[in-house]
Amino acid sequence: MKIMSRLAVVVAGIAGLAASAAEAQQMTAVTQLGWLRIGEYAPILVAEAKGFFKDEGIDHKTVDGGPGKNPIPIVAVGQAQFGLATQGMQIISARAARDPVDVVAIGTLFQQAPSSYISITEADAPPSKPKDMEGKNVGVQAETEFVFKAFAKKNNIDLSKVKVTFVKATVEPLMAGQIDYFSGWVINQTFQIEAEAAKPDAPATIKGKSWRALRLAEWGVPTYTDVIFTSGDTLKKNPELVRRYLKAVQRGMQYVIDHPDESVDILAKFPGQIEDAKKLAWRFKLQNPLFQSDDTRKNGLLWMNPATWEQMVEFLKDGEQIPRAIPVAEVMTDAFLPKK
Repeated sequence: MKIMSRLAVVVAGIAGLAASAAEAQQMTAVTQLGWLRIGEYAPILVAEAKGFFKDEGIDHKTVDGGPGKNPIPIVAVGQAQFGLATQGMQIISARAARDPVDVVAIGTLFQQAPSSYISITEADAPPSKPKDMEGKNVGVQAETEFVFKAFAKKNNIDLSKVKVTFVKATVEPLMAGQIDYFSGWVINQTFQIEAEAAKPDAPATIKGKSWRALRLAEWGVPTYTDVIFTSGDTLKKNPELVRRYLKAVQRGMQYVIDHPDESVDILAKFPGQIEDAKKLAWRFKLQNPLFQSDDTRKNGLLWMNPATWEQMVEFLKDGEQIPRAIPVAEVMTDAFLPKK
């Protein structure tokens, strides 16, 4: 009995030391989103809800983005340790600025960007092709006109035969027939198109019709979207936090891919999340495949291909969006991602 009692004391002592060590290693991290809490950020939100950050010794907090909240300066000054850049080219622009911002991409949610030129057609119409844009009216946001020019160049579109109209990031002009193509995301605005087209009183421009998408990634303009980044200071001073953070996010993404129905239930109840279960379920069917690619099957989720970053630098330089081309090694790193 004495031996058992002493053994129990030893075991308890070891457990106490382990608990103390875990507490000593506890870290804090804030993630600044690029927009409001929606299913687009499922890997982050699920990782928080399922306790994956906690498993890595991280006390994690998610902060909403939105109008006037640019994640890049927020992370750069240390108000958040991690951020989500809606478009990876934003990281390049920040690094290449005349007054460079010290932020570095460390992973990406989307391997295949959802960025597309969306059109509305008859349900049985064939897939759209880039050359179909000639003779049509293409709606783009003013700040993305250079992307359309890169897309046109890659696909031999005669720009003299295309009318470009500047529109906001809302799909109403397309549904009203005011434009023929709309620059948007297949995981966002197309939900509204489907909902409106199914209404009995839908206007003739959309009733009973379907959407088609020319995804930029499939037509020679690959980019990374919802890119995870941190500051150069955090990389230097707290590399272990970065490694643990990415491990938790990777687990969150894998869970969303493997358990989409459960993920819908989790996110529908997540505090401050603004999409309902119906939209989340719709979203995951389109979104989950875009989290994956040949690169991730070989290297693991969140992995980034330097060649894609090189093309992004080229698009920005050719579009006169940055004053100089910069080495990809200054912009991104895969060194902190879990090894597959």
